Amino acid sequence: MKDSSRISDDRKWQAVVNCDRNYDGIFFYGVKTTGIFCKPSCKSKTPVRENVNFFAHTAEALKHGFRPCKRCCPNKDVFEPELELVGQAKDIINADYNQQIDISYIAKQLGVSKNHLIRLFKRHSEFTPTQYFTKVRVGKARELLDQEDLSILELAYAVGFKSLSNFYKCFKEQTGRTPHEYRKRRDDDSDDLLL
Repeated sequence: MKDSSRISDDRKWQAVVNCDRNYDGIFFYGVKTTGIFCKPSCKSKTPVRENVNFFAHTAEALKHGFRPCKRCCPNKDVFEPELELVGQAKDIINADYNQQIDISYIAKQLGVSKNHLIRLFKRHSEFTPTQYFTKVRVGKARELLDQEDLSILELAYAVGFKSLSNFYKCFKEQTGRTPHEYRKRRDDDSDDLLL
């Protein structure tokens, strides 16, 4: 790793202007007018050169009264905002899987557009948000089929499906069985244990 003391302020400034990731972790810069410090790769508006101080470490910036930028999070060792956003979307889906909410609602909660959320989801997981929603619902249905004695219709509604036919279709696509066949297999397995 490069030593920031060996890098001229002019070179550091060029790294800031160019949002150069190669200098992340080597130095940080603080903007006097805002009181915020950033990584060189931060995509925030380029500050006026006279208002910038350079620091070798985050601790040094904090000691001088600067606070970390909320956009580039220079105080975090690993900061991947796209993954964090996808994780937050998954958390919402996991918590509200049985509710009738759409992807636009989730995107609005996260402060991004629906299309942007869908692109990030596809980039960082193997599913679209809708496919993930269905996967979570079918997973919960499998749990309920293993534990509860609800009717298939009650179970479909309990996990958030609006129609029984859609529930059957999605369940079979993911498990290779209908919910009835899945439950029967469970009952057959428990009968075998009793023998």
